[in-house]
Amino acid sequence: MKKIRLIYNKSAGQNKGSEIISEVIGRLSENGFEVTAFRASKENSCEDFIKNSPDDTYAIVVAGGDGTINKVVNFMKQHNINVPLGIIPAGTSNDFALHLGVYGDVDKAVQRIIDGNTEGVDIGKVNGMYFVNILAAGMFSGTSHKTDKRLKEMLGHASYFITAAREPFEQRPFKIKIETEDGIVEETVVVVMIFNGSSVGRIDLFSDNSSIQDGMLDIVMLRAGKMAETLKILSEFEDGKFVNNDNVAYIKEKKFKISLVEGKCSTTDADGDLGPTLPFDVECVEKGIEIFM
Repeated sequence: MKKIRLIYNKSAGQNKGSEIISEVIGRLSENGFEVTAFRASKENSCEDFIKNSPDDTYAIVVAGGDGTINKVVNFMKQHNINVPLGIIPAGTSNDFALHLGVYGDVDKAVQRIIDGNTEGVDIGKVNGMYFVNILAAGMFSGTSHKTDKRLKEMLGHASYFITAAREPFEQRPFKIKIETEDGIVEETVVVVMIFNGSSVGRIDLFSDNSSIQDGMLDIVMLRAGKMAETLKILSEFEDGKFVNNDNVAYIKEKKFKISLVEGKCSTTDADGDLGPTLPFDVECVEKGIEIFM
């Protein structure tokens, strides 16, 4: 039997993690897998469970949102656990699953594991830690970890929009410097977002331009401007028009450094959890992890 280590987040996605776990284990067991499960929580880290994976472990599977996936990937990389990763979308905002094409489809995600086809995909690395979908600083970057847990459980994804509604009025512009292999870029912004995937808050921003297999990261910066202009740009996010807006700077890079030049930016985010402080030393780790595709 092929051995699978399954990590699930009980509280993810309005407590959907617990609801779907028996179904996932049942289907995998019926198809010849030996599943050992671990319930992760804020108080119960899955690090030792991953670290102590038997040598004959076939795969690690995570049922949760972007934050849980982030933790699992970081523990796998830290402890040199080089086995394929399966992703079951069970979080409040499953942006990485959306990019992978399994958003809202547990059956499809499980079937990929059963079929056994894997591909190497890129992951981001910042200041020694990894991220799978997005790294951000400034406006909206604190929305996920600022949102009240009880509100998440009651309203799910809508709770993020309630928390985010205050952000355009609270975030002050700050100036950043981006150092790349080709030169230096300086911008005064209200937010900078570094994407490995292509979506945030379930909005697929630019999937035509973004890939998790191109060895590059996408950097989107919303330049500081009048409130009316900022709100207009935000309204264009959902249809992807924002990329062509003069108040948006967009570049693709493999390796770069982002420093704070002027102003304050105390809030950062990595896959929905609290991120590192600026400056960011960022790189794309090409084919950094194998995923069932």
